Amino acid sequence: MSENGLDPSGSPTADREVRISRYIDAPRELVFRAFTEVAHLSRWWGPEGFTTTTRSFEFRVGGVWDFVMHGPDGTDYREWITWRDIVPAERIALLHGESPDDPDAFESVLVFEPEGAGTRIDFRTVFPTRELRDRAVEEYHAVEGGEQTLAHLAAYVTALAATELAATDLSAADVPAGPRDQLVRVHNFSVSLDGFGTGDGQCLEEPFGHAGHRLLEWALPTRTFQDMGFHGEQQASVGVDEAFASRWNTGIGVEIMGRNKFAPSRGPWADEEWRGWWGDNPPFHTPVVVLTHHPRPTLQMAGGNSFHFLDADPAAALDYARDLAGGLDVRIGGGASTIRQFLEADLIDEMHLVVVPILLGRGERLWDRLEGLDQRFRIEATTSPSGVIHLSFWRHRARAPRTTSGG
Repeated sequence: MSENGLDPSGSPTADREVRISRYIDAPRELVFRAFTEVAHLSRWWGPEGFTTTTRSFEFRVGGVWDFVMHGPDGTDYREWITWRDIVPAERIALLHGESPDDPDAFESVLVFEPEGAGTRIDFRTVFPTRELRDRAVEEYHAVEGGEQTLAHLAAYVTALAATELAATDLSAADVPAGPRDQLVRVHNFSVSLDGFGTGDGQCLEEPFGHAGHRLLEWALPTRTFQDMGFHGEQQASVGVDEAFASRWNTGIGVEIMGRNKFAPSRGPWADEEWRGWWGDNPPFHTPVVVLTHHPRPTLQMAGGNSFHFLDADPAAALDYARDLAGGLDVRIGGGASTIRQFLEADLIDEMHLVVVPILLGRGERLWDRLEGLDQRFRIEATTSPSGVIHLSFWRHRARAPRTTSGG
């Protein structure tokens, strides 16, 4: 028996275990970070040919990683992990299945041990039954897949270690390395050619007013939107539009939205029966802060969703949201007036807008009172075969001043 494979140890669960071990030439703390920060995790997770789209991520005991794995043959696999135990830089215990109620979910324990200048990672999985273990090994090639996954981790972390080592020797003209900022981001927000983010006459029957679904026609066929429940007749797209759409939830810990994105009404709540447009399990899977002049009790829903109703200006709302985000980024979800207010307050770091080739003439405009916005951001435009233009905005970062030593 090789080092990796079925557990030969004679432990009480040995007949339903798989154990995989690998040495990684990188410090233990860095290996642990790559396994526990979603910005890293989604870039290496999975066997050969697989990619990962994160739907939500919260790394804490009881937190959940909800994600989709895309197989090389185009098959999508819904995956769900909850963290059972965490000892920073030393140990992780988790439960892994297709959903929270999956009867075939299995438990895994990862141990990170220093070994010389590197790290030995031991990945032990216990299945509910021997039959499930054997099926995973024989039909789904669990051992080979696990070895490939840890090989991807090793390659990724080795490159990451080299990058971070180089960052410690920056010239004075470069920005010194430091902790990653908690960013404020906008994703997948569509505007018409004349700058409207929604049409006139929003109501229960017409959530986007007279614009209908025209502002979203580029997004509805993408795999990301279909995973959220927007099912079309055609096969899910994986091209340019999907590449932009898929970033909407990666690394996001909370969303801030305006009242009208949550409900089709204004003013005092007639009652508190309205629970949003998205059914019992909304697609956010994070806390959501709803800006309203008429706060109401927090609404807890399935899938890790919670809606917090807050009467606050953008700066105060952002402070409140950051406390809920668990160190992850904050997404400003819209509508147009909410995004405009955060832009006016200069609180947005990154923004993805989609210019849709239609003219609406009336509705809620995004661009009012934002003269000089282009001076704050670098902007790139990417055209799509669907006819839309993806605009990427990211904030200019000042460089440190050059010293007289020439270093």
